[in-house]
Amino acid sequence: MSDLFGISLSALQAFRTAIAVTSNNIANANTPGYAQESVELTSAVPQASMSTPIGAGVDIAGIARAYSQVSENQYSTSQSGLGQLNGLQTYTNQIDNIIGTTAGGLTTALQNYYNGWSTVANDPTSTAARQALIGQAQSVAGSIQATNGQLQGLNTDINAGITSDVKQINSIGTSISTLNQQIVVATAQAGGQPPNDLIDQRDALVSNLAQLVGVSTTTDSNGSLNVFIGNGQPLVLQGVTTTLTTVPNQYNASQLEISTSTNGNNVISSEITSGDLGGLLAARSQAVDPAINQLGQIATALSTSVNSQQNSGLDLNGQPGAALFSVGAPQAIASSNNGGTASATVSIAPGGVAALTPDNYALEYLNGAYSLTDATTGTAVAFTGTGTAANPISANGLSIVVSGAPNSGDKFLIEPTANAANGFNVVLSNPSQLAAAAALQSTAAATNTGSATLGNLTNPDDNPLPPGTLTVTFPTATTYSINGGAAQAIGANNTINLGNNGVGNFWTAQVTGTPAAGDQFTLQSNAGATGDNTNALASANQETLGVLSGGTISVSSATSALVTGVGSQAQQVNTAQTAQAAVNSQAQQTVQSVSGVNLDQEAAALMQWQQAYQASAQALAIGNSTFTTFMDSINGTYS
Repeated sequence: MSDLFGISLSALQAFRTAIAVTSNNIANANTPGYAQESVELTSAVPQASMSTPIGAGVDIAGIARAYSQVSENQYSTSQSGLGQLNGLQTYTNQIDNIIGTTAGGLTTALQNYYNGWSTVANDPTSTAARQALIGQAQSVAGSIQATNGQLQGLNTDINAGITSDVKQINSIGTSISTLNQQIVVATAQAGGQPPNDLIDQRDALVSNLAQLVGVSTTTDSNGSLNVFIGNGQPLVLQGVTTTLTTVPNQYNASQLEISTSTNGNNVISSEITSGDLGGLLAARSQAVDPAINQLGQIATALSTSVNSQQNSGLDLNGQPGAALFSVGAPQAIASSNNGGTASATVSIAPGGVAALTPDNYALEYLNGAYSLTDATTGTAVAFTGTGTAANPISANGLSIVVSGAPNSGDKFLIEPTANAANGFNVVLSNPSQLAAAAALQSTAAATNTGSATLGNLTNPDDNPLPPGTLTVTFPTATTYSINGGAAQAIGANNTINLGNNGVGNFWTAQVTGTPAAGDQFTLQSNAGATGDNTNALASANQETLGVLSGGTISVSSATSALVTGVGSQAQQVNTAQTAQAAVNSQAQQTVQSVSGVNLDQEAAALMQWQQAYQASAQALAIGNSTFTTFMDSINGTYS
């Protein structure tokens, strides 16, 4: 009888546990992070009965979680990818709205500005037309400043997002570490049976962490989970939790980076490329800062070209035109980690705007020599010069001078245009100072036989008027001389230098057509010609004048390219986000198919366990009846 009682009791206990587990599954069918559980049953060790072993019932081997490491890894990866694109999408769409509104307004403001010069050209002495032109210039400046201000505001928002994400990551890391300790203790106390509810909580935290940053995990033999973020930075490792912190960027204290130490060492921002945190960092480096730099490039090109044209003309007082715009200067910023005493200054070289790019550059002094790298692309940049005042480092339209004593390893960030839009203003308020008249007159000799004309007389470096009369002679179709000096080759874009054989007074002129050998042009001051509109027409024609990219792209075209570019970037990110959301949804469904609770299956299992429990109870009742009969029989025999 003891065998029958033992078998029945083991079955009752096993099936009661199975009913409890199934009921718990049903209760947690909609609980986030809950993994379906199942009772693992095994036959009890048979007991010998005379010569024939008889089964001893059923044992509970454990309660298993429905879990697939592969599907969980895929889901975490898709979570991190979606988090990154969500973060990036937020800012690319905002930039698209900002540029489309304010920079789109800049396109209109530029059109009105150039049209204003046409109005002045129609009546060069009109104070009203000149005053209206200053107002139109102020509209351009206002649009550039508004766009820049809104873009800079996004960087402030990104800093707040980075700070928030770092706090959440630290909190999750601490919680995972705490759960690790509880799981290890609970597993030991339960004789090796893992505490499934605690593991569910821990996995849910890992899933939440994956939304913030890329995650990978390993599991120790004691059940403790090691968590790594980014490209392998330990967050939780064998009981030790790493605390992340935010530190100022080594070049720009207003931008935050992620570090594992408060002193700014071990910055790991470059290792974080996924999750919301990766999206914020990408938004700053791939969207916000490039847009600020491109806007600064436009501001620099506009200011330089307009001021150069102003300097090339005469105002109503017969004086060379004053600068119309100011613009923020290029910056050379020393790393906060530098150990030397060196400082650097950077300026745009004469004529350098045509070679100017919106990229930043990293200048490093290492083992007695400088290297220059494009910080945007990571490629080395060829340069000339040694960095001294007498021999500056020259590259991409820039002139860089390093003063003081650098240590090996010292670095400088060169930002040609990042500050330009911030400092863009209208600095001319007197309408009479607008230069509508040409400063120089060009007269072709009556004996000329070629088709050349000499025009676009400009003063790119604000030099004084050339003294007296200049005679430009073309010994050949490709060479020229000034006042009978040595022959020189006609320069790029058919430009000639009006200095005294390359020395001083660097006014320039452009040759249109082909000169014949011996053709001459006379250049002289146009002072007193206040009714002349030559320079006003040239200023109006700057709307289509190539200024950037080697003189092939105008300011208006660069503005249109900025608007189009940010719109295209936003569209690409939106498309990628939609695709990644689909991947994430599929990965989530895969996890649910493995770990989720199927109520139909649980209902069927509940009925199965109920019937088994009832059958076991019936077996116990039979055993009890049999035992009673047996005892009654014995009692009857000896009564």
